[in-house]
Amino acid sequence: MKTLRLLLFLLLPLLSSCHYDKGRPIIPEKDMAQILSEYYLMQSTMSQFELPTNETRFLYYTQLLEKYGYSEADFDSSLLWYTKNRDVFEKVYIQATSILEAKKDSLNALLATQPEQPADPNATAIP
Repeated sequence: MKTLRLLLFLLLPLLSSCHYDKGRPIIPEKDMAQILSEYYLMQSTMSQFELPTNETRFLYYTQLLEKYGYSEADFDSSLLWYTKNRDVFEKVYIQATSILEAKKDSLNALLATQPEQPADPNATAIP
């Protein structure tokens, strides 16, 4: 019993030093929307091509998070927070969708300025 009390006494300061603000996510809404939009674009692109390994996919996702200065643990913790705060998560998804729509519109505008090319039967149109 004394050992348990001593262990708790020694671990309590350590556990309290690992505290983070549970009232808000590690990754703020704006960054999360950017990350999710790029994540879904990357996922869509990767589904079009066969990548050699799951490690390659993981590397791409890790680099995406590092681009914004976050780790996989930051993303997982934030995703958990957002799933518990669905109203905020809905706003993030609306922002991510808007980002993807803007990219699509920009690409379509760029394609509209290009001279007509003969139709490629293997090409896929952007709906």
